[in-house]
Amino acid sequence: MFHHFPVLGSTNDTAAELARQGAAQGTVVHADSQTGGRGRGGKQFCSPPGGLYFSVIIRPALEPADFPLLTLAAGVGLSAGLRRAAGVQAQLKWPNDLYFSNRKFGGILTESGPLRAGLPEFVVVGVGINVAAPPDDFPPELRHRVISLAEAGAAVGPAALLLGLVAELLAAAERLQHGGKAELLAEWRSLDYLRGKPLEYASGDGIIPAVGAGLAEDGRYVIIDRSGGEHRVMAGEINPIRAVVPNPIVDNEPVSHDAYLCGK
Repeated sequence: MFHHFPVLGSTNDTAAELARQGAAQGTVVHADSQTGGRGRGGKQFCSPPGGLYFSVIIRPALEPADFPLLTLAAGVGLSAGLRRAAGVQAQLKWPNDLYFSNRKFGGILTESGPLRAGLPEFVVVGVGINVAAPPDDFPPELRHRVISLAEAGAAVGPAALLLGLVAELLAAAERLQHGGKAELLAEWRSLDYLRGKPLEYASGDGIIPAVGAGLAEDGRYVIIDRSGGEHRVMAGEINPIRAVVPNPIVDNEPVSHDAYLCGK
């Protein structure tokens, strides 16, 4: 079932409330814009008109260790849907971002419901994609760090994308539940934005310069520091990894690149 709203505070919040009321797997909450969209760590996620903002209820039958892989599976599904519907090959920045041409155009926020017998009763997967919002709709500090599908050459609107992306996301979640874990992780690795790139890891000991080495089997991300030491980063850490990439707008100087979160 699809629920559409012109404006919502947060599609994730509305979907979670519906899930608590018994809404079935596959229920979708869709909004044209959000006033209280959020990213990881509770940071505000800019959600101006011209984007696609939706949340899907999933009631997964997974082993506890595999729940963190739902975000990765969603990224694989969304990438497939965008390739088919918009002709855009997204890259996936661990753990939950969608990138094109070194700029972010979307994000995923996975949130769990209350526990029963040690497992979440439901999971809400929220998706925000900048389909056509112009740079001026974002705060000044983000305008050179984001991109829209329209800027990437895709002539498609939010409504035309919605059904296909929901279908691909749900299909990827089903694959994760039914023996497709290894295949999904392999597909994710083929889309890895951070692999081989210089980055910064904000650890308890300070900022560690490193290079992305790829995805581990448990969903953690492996990085190699300058002395050759290996670190495995958990997705639950707040802002654990920032890619350092050239800024094409400002004299090609490197910048920490983790855009789309307002006030970042």
